[in-house]
Parts: sequence; structure tokens; C-alpha cells
Amino acid sequence: RKTHPPPAPLPHLTMSNTNEIYAKNLMKRADARMKPSLMRWKPNYDEAIELYEDAARAYRASNNFKMACEAEEKSADANVRLDNYWHAGKALERATELLTKCEPLDGGAVLQMAERANDAYVMANRTQVGAESLSRAARLLETSDTKTSAALLMLCVENLQEDGKDVYASDHHKQLGATLVRAERYQDAAEACVKYGASCARAGQMNSLAKAYLSAIIALLYDGDGVGAQATFNDVHELPGFDKSEERETAYRLLTAYRAADADKIKYAIEDSSCARFLDIVFSRLARKLPNPKHELGAVATKMGADLPTGDTTDEDAGDDLT
Repeated sequence: RKTHPPPAPLPHLTMSNTNEIYAKNLMKRADARMKPSLMRWKPNYDEAIELYEDAARAYRASNNFKMACEAEEKSADANVRLDNYWHAGKALERATELLTKCEPLDGGAVLQMAERANDAYVMANRTQVGAESLSRAARLLETSDTKTSAALLMLCVENLQEDGKDVYASDHHKQLGATLVRAERYQDAAEACVKYGASCARAGQMNSLAKAYLSAIIALLYDGDGVGAQATFNDVHELPGFDKSEERETAYRLLTAYRAADADKIKYAIEDSSCARFLDIVFSRLARKLPNPKHELGAVATKMGADLPTGDTTDEDAGDDLT
């Protein structure tokens, strides 16, 4: 009698496998509703959106973030066809978040998707929400990809500025400065602080303005750029909000101590300043580390010039440039 081998066991389906099969089926059904058929004269975008969103949730549950992102993109496309840019922006923002979870991380793809989400919000006349979505994306990358994180924040503050909403930009400016300092991009951090100061001037936030300009000078000094710090001081020392502030006095004393190449006076200028302690934490920490031992203090002082300024900020000539 002929015997037959036992049947092969059925493959074990995990919850992840089940979710993926379910999601794939949903995607197929959604794709079908994006175009006419023999039984349907025109696309049914509303049903397609629901199916794509369900598929995205199922893919997310199985940790297939790439396919979940694709589903969210298609959901956004269907919303755009209905001129529903608000929901398109939401879908693209979810797609951005999913891209940050994909391995290997593609910062360029995240940046591009975040910009698309922002554009959709702008089309929905929600510019501020769009800018905030860029900032949220930046937070997701602040430890894994500081370059893309900073680029997103720069777009965020630029968009708020262009829309005349500097009053809402303060937290995003601070986040940008902190991100750049953590990335040891001190020149860029200083430039960001100067732009923050200008934004504060437009928004009437004078206390923040003074802190921003002092932070810029501290970042440049920490980077060993005494000439740049001196030039920044000369550019802003007479601006309203900074001209009579304690931050201006601290900056003046720091620069004077640097020109004298006196490490003790540099440290004392920070220790004796109450305002330096209340800067954003990353800049306060930089201030306490001055002078940076990586840069030879005498060389920095020589580049700044041999003629030392006299007097203090209460003197008659305190307004003179440090040149």
C-alpha cells in the first residue's frame, strides 16, 4: 500500500502578519475607489480616505512604518482632490512622524514630507499650524538628526516671520538655538540668536531681545570668535531694549575681559551677572564654561585689537563701539 507524506504544517500567522494582510487588502480596496469602475461612474474619495487611514493604522500596528507612511500619503492625496487641505496636512504630518521611525533614517525625506504638510496647512489658511507642524517634526529628530531638525526649525521661524506672527515664534527660536548649540554649530547658533533678537523687536518682547543678543555674543566667544562677538555687540549695543539692559553691560564686561586676555575677569563677569544665569540653559552653560580652553585666549585677544576699552557701561563713552 502506497503511503503519502504528511501535509506540511500551515505557516504560523503572528498578529503582525495578520495586520499586514488586513492592511494590504484595505489598500487594494482604497486604490480601487480612487478611480471609476464599471459599477461606479466616478471615484469615491471619501471611502478611499477612510480605507487608507484604516490601512495606515494596521501597518503602524505591525511596525511597517514605510507602508503606513504610503497609506497616509495616499489619504492626503484623496483629501487634496476634495480640496480638504486641513485633513491633507494632518495626514502628511502623520506621514512625517512615520518617516522618523523608518530605518535607516532619511533626513531629506522627512524634511520634504514635513514641507508638504506645511504647504497643505498654508493652503487651508492655517500658516501658524503649518509652522508648528515643522517644529513638532524637528523635535522628533533633535537627537537623531540635528541637521534636519535645525533646517525644520529655520523654516518654522521664517514662515512665522513672513506671516507677521513673530509673537508666536519665541519658543521655536529658542528650540533652534538649543539644537544648534548641541550640534556644536556655534556660529549658526549666534546667527539664530541675532535673528531671534530682531523677531523680539518686531513682537515687542524686549526682555527676550536682550537675552537673545547676549546669547549670540556668548556663543561666538565660546567658539573663539572674539572679532565676531565684538562686531555683533557693535551692531546691537544701541538698539532699544538692549542699550540700557544688564545683558548689554555683561556683554561689554565680557568683551573687555577678552581684549585684556584675562581669564579671571571673564569668569567674574559671568559670576557677577544675574542675567547670565537666566539665559536659556544651553547658553547659560556655555557662559559658565568661558573662556573655552580649546581656544588660546591671547590669540583671541590679539585678533580683537590691542587697544583696550576704558571705563564701564555707565561712563560717558560707554556707547562707543568696541573697535
